[in-house]
Formats: sequence, structure tokens, C-alpha cells
Amino acid sequence: MTLQTVHSKIGDIDVFQVVEIQIGNPVGQLFPDATPDKVKEIEWLDYPHINADGTLNAVSQSIIVKKDDRIIVVDTCIGNDKERAESPDWTNLQTDFLETLENIGIDRNKVTDVLCTHLHMDHIGWNTYKTETGWVPTFPNAKYHFAKKEYDFWKEDPGLHSIGDGQGSAIKDSVQPIIDAGLVNFIDEDAYLGDGISVFPTPGHTIAHISVIFDTGKEKFVITGDAFHHPCQLAHPEWCNIADFDKKQSEDTRIEFSKTFADDDTIIAGTHFSIPSIGNIINYQDGYAFKPILNKK
Repeated sequence: MTLQTVHSKIGDIDVFQVVEIQIGNPVGQLFPDATPDKVKEIEWLDYPHINADGTLNAVSQSIIVKKDDRIIVVDTCIGNDKERAESPDWTNLQTDFLETLENIGIDRNKVTDVLCTHLHMDHIGWNTYKTETGWVPTFPNAKYHFAKKEYDFWKEDPGLHSIGDGQGSAIKDSVQPIIDAGLVNFIDEDAYLGDGISVFPTPGHTIAHISVIFDTGKEKFVITGDAFHHPCQLAHPEWCNIADFDKKQSEDTRIEFSKTFADDDTIIAGTHFSIPSIGNIINYQDGYAFKPILNKK
């Protein structure tokens, strides 16, 4: 079955969102401070980002940007046929991700860039797919951009198994084949990738997490990755994921991110935000809020 997709036109880029699965339940379990009663106190926050009972909604999605002659896939979800200890809902997943790419006009053989904001298992899965001979790159003609410091942390102990054996498996089946194929481009956390595409450091969730910024000729378009998991963290940047590498740093990153991009011409996409995932950060009372944009074309 074709997956949910959204197409937006922002300046000179086309943005395609491909929603792999709903992940509200596991995301909710990762935020012990975001209790339903506290979430319901955020007056600007509503469905579909939360439910009537105050529980959180979230998605696993890939965001694909067409800019000039480049096709950039930002984060590649969970993937099919992956064994993920500690994550039964993500083990041996079977979705029509590749068929959905075809249906929206994305030829995986013409993708020029794959950019992973970090190397957690739910952001690298479709880097590869399973064949009779093993795991092979899904986008065989692309450069895969990984932050070097991020890769160095995950490639061996203690990082490799620091959040469970499933993460170790993910590095082996979704990162190592890219290294072996010679497709990786290691980058600094603050790097220019050409054509108005840059990454900048947003650490805390992982040791060298990055976010992506596109100069669209009009607005700036920023993909958060897991600097934010949910819009509620705009109201409460202190609400941290239990899997954050450095919780204080992740909080500081959210505060600085919000200060930087609130109330200007920047459009953001929250990688795990339910649809609508694209919108603006606005100043709201003593903090910040997320103002979704519908059908940005």
C-alpha cells in the first residue's frame, strides 16, 4: 500500500515527505516529563500532534528535496527486513517505501545525496535494502553524508551498544555497507554542501547531531532531525528524550535553535512531527510555539 506523502513548494525547492509509519507510542515512552496532563496545558498544541487525552503523536518519515539538478534524501527511516533488538515494532518492518518513491516520481538511481542528521536506527534504515547477497545501498549513485564525529562514536564500543544491541545491528546493516561501497562523504558538523545546502551542529540527542538548511531563494528551509522530536519541546525545551546523549546540551540546542529561527522567514520541518510537519517557530508568551503551514505550494 502506498505510504502517505506530502508535496510542498518552498521557494526554488520541491519538498516531498514520505511517512513510513506512525510512532506516537514509542515516542511517548521516551519523554517521561511529557505527561498527558502537562501536555494538555500547552494551549496552542492540538491534534494531530497530540490526542484528546494528551498523548503524543509522531511519525517516522523521510524528507526529500529537489533543488536544481540534485535530489537530496534527508534521513531514511527504519527500513524493511531489519532486526532491531529492543524494538519489536521496528523489527522486520514491511512497507512500500520504494514503491512510494516511484509513485511520487523519485528515481532512487537518480538521487544525488543522502544526508543523515544522525545515525540512530530510525534515521538510517533505508540507506540499504536486503538482497539475496546481503545489504546493498538503496541509492547507488548518491553521496551519503555522515558527520565524521558521529560515525566515529558509533563504529565501535562503547558507543556501538550504548543504547542497545539494535543500534549495533543498525550500524552493521545500514551504515557499514555504505562504507564498503565507497559512497560515504564524511563531513564536519558545520559544512557547506553546495547549491545553497548547509548543515549546522545541533548536538545533544547524539554526540554530533546536525540539522540541514536550504537556501530556497526566498525563505530558508530547515530540517530539524531529532533536535526536536515533538512540537511540545518548543514550549518545554527541558523535556528530554531518555536516549539523549547529553540532556543539558540537547535542551540548550533547542533553546538556541528557537531563538535563531523564531519569527523570521525560516520554515522548519520537524522530522518526527506528525503531518503537518512543516511550519514556523513563533514567539509565544514566555516561550515558543509551532505554527503549521498547510499545503505550502
